[in-house]
Amino acid sequence: MSTHAAPLTHARGPRLRAALRRPRVRRGLIAGATVAMLALAAWGAMHAVQPGAFARAFASADWSWVLASALLYAVSQVASALVWRCGLTACGLGALSRRHVVNAHFIGHGACELLPAQLGQVVRYAAIRRHPVAADGCPLRLAGSVGAHKALDGVVTFIVVAVAALVIPLPSAVSGLRWVSAAVLAGLLIALVLAWRSDGERMLARVPRRLQPLVRGLAHGGAIFTSRRHALAAVGFQLVAVGARVLSLAVLLHAFGMPAGAALLVFALMVLSGVLAITPGGVGVREAALVPALVATYGLGTDMTLAFSLGIQATALAATLVCAAFALLSQQLWPPTAAAAAA
Repeated sequence: MSTHAAPLTHARGPRLRAALRRPRVRRGLIAGATVAMLALAAWGAMHAVQPGAFARAFASADWSWVLASALLYAVSQVASALVWRCGLTACGLGALSRRHVVNAHFIGHGACELLPAQLGQVVRYAAIRRHPVAADGCPLRLAGSVGAHKALDGVVTFIVVAVAALVIPLPSAVSGLRWVSAAVLAGLLIALVLAWRSDGERMLARVPRRLQPLVRGLAHGGAIFTSRRHALAAVGFQLVAVGARVLSLAVLLHAFGMPAGAALLVFALMVLSGVLAITPGGVGVREAALVPALVATYGLGTDMTLAFSLGIQATALAATLVCAAFALLSQQLWPPTAAAAAA
């Protein structure tokens, strides 16, 4: 018996490896693993919040306005994906189709909503790598483009938040935030001017020789900061994304019967609390920042404010998962091909 078992087992290995080399099999395994990961993460995220809290959150909400808020949130994410597309074009990856970039953004953003500590960026990178152009020896440029997208997103959004903190009324409990925002904004503008005037080659020469290819590849992915045309387009799309997100929050506030004028304050507190958020979607950290500030500023009830905060998470999660599901379906039904990229 043992003399026949070994050759049989030995023969199965090459057949299995040959099957795994087939693109259709690999795409199926990647899609199945992604869906399983998202389902597992969604199960964990949903069980981290009490179902009764969600029931109370939407008991008095106007569903038509909630749907409008979710649509505006999706619009903001499409604009954010176009920011990334500008960065990819600037670093020489303009052959990546707009549809593929938007799909990869939604898949990665869906993972970010479910996974802690921005681990969804790994999923975003894996999704964009499926394109034949992206898979052809440019992993460092792709990684650099993801980092440049997050940096530009953070800088533009923080400038908007800092300016808003200087204009909108803040509760006495966080009144010192106005001066902190002004100081950080001034420091950020100085840093941007210095970075714009710095000599990249001279800075690269100070990097150890063994690390220079790595740093050069990542810097190539951040070429959007050296291309004025693409940088201006990306900033414009990012401002559209911020505006759509603030408008989405205003519509959601109206759906819960709360003052829509608080949307800018809510957005500012969400951005500031997101710096420390390590939970999926920032659950818990966001509530700690929003609830006391809204109660102190607008005299709202704690229960309603907490319900609204949970409503933000539920609306963003639902809109993101629906868009990510359509993105996964689009990637499977119309996978990118080298011929389409060449065309």
